[in-house]
Amino acid sequence: MALTFPYPLAFLSAHIKETQIPLGLRRFDETSGTARGQVWSARLATPLWTATVPLVARSWAEAREVDAKILALDGMAKTFLWADPVYLPAAGGAPGDGVIVSAIAPDRTAVALSGLPAGYAVAIGDRLSIAHSAGRIWFATFAEAGVADASGTLSALSVYPYVHLGVATGDAVEMARPSFKAMVEDYTGFTAMPGRYAQGASLTLLQKV
Repeated sequence: MALTFPYPLAFLSAHIKETQIPLGLRRFDETSGTARGQVWSARLATPLWTATVPLVARSWAEAREVDAKILALDGMAKTFLWADPVYLPAAGGAPGDGVIVSAIAPDRTAVALSGLPAGYAVAIGDRLSIAHSAGRIWFATFAEAGVADASGTLSALSVYPYVHLGVATGDAVEMARPSFKAMVEDYTGFTAMPGRYAQGASLTLLQKV
């Protein structure tokens, strides 16, 4: 059966160490300055999420399978879905499956939600993702805290990166296990060890928008 892309979330879930994986934003800014110390900057492209992901030791056979599937991504040409394996919303609780975008700030810096449980708390640093535009996924963190009212509506909170132009009111929101589409920027394959197991593999992923 032919491979389909992006690979589903289950592709890497069994191979990632159960540890917090720091996510970072790679910026594409250009700066220039003068002899008087004045500095100007311009953003040349949307910031992209990146992380280095360690893979757990596996049997030789399983390691070869992972190596082959990652090689089949053809460098950065193909994609896979990725979610932090140990992420949980800071305040706990289940946001549910019916969360949708109810409003977007005119400057795209904030988003309001509905369909949450009454009193559901969002902490600064909590994450969300929204699938949109036939295959794209927007992934961001909340930069403000808030609590859903009795009807499950969360007033507009600041987010970063800013809301993608393809995201619209009514779009479904994932808050329990937010994910994004990623490509492999660099990969260190498994090293076979005595005892029929292999270890030492890791990959550096970069978000695909």
